[in-house]
Amino acid sequence: MSKLSNEERFSNIPMMLKWVDSLIESGNYIMGEPLLIRGRYVSKDQILSDGPFIEAHEGISGYEIIRAENLDQAAAIAQNCPLVQRGLAVREVRPIATGIRCI
Repeated sequence: MSKLSNEERFSNIPMMLKWVDSLIESGNYIMGEPLLIRGRYVSKDQILSDGPFIEAHEGISGYEIIRAENLDQAAAIAQNCPLVQRGLAVREVRPIATGIRCI
């Protein structure tokens, strides 16, 4: 993503906003935000600041939390993302762990 111009990086925002609006209208959208390119890569022995996805061929550009009846419905919703439909992105779909207490 850091190699793309701002125009290239942000050209898909209008269609993504339209998709999010459809999730809001259907009652499936809870929240989401884009993520900035900068960040830190943290391991046991070091903290690197050469981008959040050092040595990776892909990165996480944002997240959405949606409401779905089950994992299959959530996957179907994610598959309708316009970036997925155009072959420009993949989506990882996971349930949120609830009821776990960290001490």
